[in-house]
Amino acid sequence: MHSSSKELANRYCELMDRLPRLIDYTGIVRQMKLSTTEAFILQYLQNNGSQRGTDIVKVTGLTTSAITQICDKLVQEELIERNRSEADRRYVNITITGKGSHVLKQLSDMSSERIVETVDQFTNEETDELLETIRQLGELIEYQRKHRE
Repeated sequence: MHSSSKELANRYCELMDRLPRLIDYTGIVRQMKLSTTEAFILQYLQNNGSQRGTDIVKVTGLTTSAITQICDKLVQEELIERNRSEADRRYVNITITGKGSHVLKQLSDMSSERIVETVDQFTNEETDELLETIRQLGELIEYQRKHRE
C-alpha cells in the first residue's frame, strides 16, 4: 500500500467519524425521538427491503434480545412491522412502514439542512471541488463493492 493510500484511508476514517458530529447527527436523531441504532435499522430496512431479525443482528453486531427490544419499540411507534414469512412460518420478516419512511425523510432533510449550513461558508470553487471529490469517492466505493461480490 502506498503511503498516500494509507493517508487517504486514515483521512476517510477520520472524516466518517467526525462528519456526524459536525452536523450533530445524534441531536437530530434525538429530535425525532429515536436512538442512532433505531435510525440505522430504519435506514437499513429502507435500503435493503424486508429483513429477518437475524439479518439485523448480523449487520448491527447486537444481540438477538437487544434487536428484539429495539424492534418492539419501533413496532409500537408504527415505524416497522413484523410479518411471518410465507415461505417458512418460523421466520419473521421486519419491514419499514410508510410512517418509518416518512421519519427517515425528515431525518434526511434535517441532516441536509445542517450540511448546507456548514458548507454555505465555502466559495463556489470549494463547493465544486468538494462535490467532485465526493462523487469520485462514491464511484470508488461502488467499484470496490461490485468487485467484492
